[in-house]
Amino acid sequence: MQARLPMLEPDAFYTCASGGLGHGLPAAVGVALGRPGTKVIAVLGDGSAMYAIQGLWSAAQLGLPISFVIVNNGRYEALIGFGRHFGLQETVGTKLPDLDFCALAQGHGISATRVTSHEMLDAALADSFAADHPSLVEVVVD
Repeated sequence: MQARLPMLEPDAFYTCASGGLGHGLPAAVGVALGRPGTKVIAVLGDGSAMYAIQGLWSAAQLGLPISFVIVNNGRYEALIGFGRHFGLQETVGTKLPDLDFCALAQGHGISATRVTSHEMLDAALADSFAADHPSLVEVVVD
C-alpha cells in the first residue's frame, strides 16, 4: 500500500496500535470529522468493512470527503490467518460470498464503482479521490 499511497507528511496515515478488525471504516469517519475539508482515503478489507458498514450512512449524511476503497476477496482473511496460527484446518463462518459493496454504498447514499480488472483501477481511484463527497471503490480480487 505504501508504494501506491505514500505517506510523506506528518498526520497523513492513521491506524490503531495493535490492529483491530473493523476499525478502519468508522475511524475514517472520525478522522474526516476531526480534519474538516481534508480528503480521507480508507483502504479496507471486505471482512473488516462488514464490522461497521453503517459508517457509510454517517459519511453520506455528513457529506464527508472520504474515499472508501474496499478490497473484496470474499472472506475474512485475517480470521482465517488467525485460525491457521492456532492450528485450525477450517475457520467456520469466514466466507463472505455475494456481498455487493456498491449496492450497500448506494443504499446509504454514496456513489460507488466496482473494479473487476486492473485496467479499471486507476480511473476508478482517480474519480473517487477527486470527489468532494463520500465515494466507494470496490476492488474485487481472487
